[in-house]
Amino acid sequence: MHNSLSSKDLSFLSDMFNWNLNCYNAFNLFEDEMDNNDAKVLLDEIKEMHKSSCEDILNLMK
Repeated sequence: MHNSLSSKDLSFLSDMFNWNLNCYNAFNLFEDEMDNNDAKVLLDEIKEMHKSSCEDILNLMK
């Protein structure tokens, strides 16, 4: 089984990680500013989805 990643793979994973991390941070800021509890719940779900994606990408790179 071939377990190495090419530089192109690493670049793609890095870009995807950064995109998801930026989204997570943005939704975290939006959530802090929200007064509507329903919107806060939705933003938290979206934020956690991006956090999970970051964790998945990091696991792929191990």
